[in-house]
Amino acid sequence: MTMKIDYDKVPHQYARCFQASCPKAATCLRHLVAEAMPESEERCMIVSPKYLASIKDACPYYRSSEKIRYAKGFVGMLNAMPYKEHCAAVSCLKSMFHGRNYYRVRKGERLLSPNEQSKVLNLLKKMGAKEPFIFDAYIEDFAW
Repeated sequence: MTMKIDYDKVPHQYARCFQASCPKAATCLRHLVAEAMPESEERCMIVSPKYLASIKDACPYYRSSEKIRYAKGFVGMLNAMPYKEHCAAVSCLKSMFHGRNYYRVRKGERLLSPNEQSKVLNLLKKMGAKEPFIFDAYIEDFAW
């Protein structure tokens, strides 16, 4: 089964791989993006075929084509906390996500990777948040 890639969602500078002979080509997101590239695309960023031919170990550019579950926002969890713990948690989260990123992450404009989700949950648990620990929304997408 060939995975369908929505080429319009591929980040502009995402490196493509044209190594069809690679044993992991069928599950490599970079190769699947290269295969989905329309004929109208004039230029793109690629992983050097000469470099790929020279490596003997596992490819450092391999990206799994399995989708992962991203979280969108944590306003609900913060609002469920008592005011004192809420203020302390916001302060810690602001330092974790630095400046404007905090507001984008809190509202769900910037998605949280599984690793970031666990960091947020661990911090909120330490600050006194009560279960259930559920982000505002979830979305499955590729790990570009």
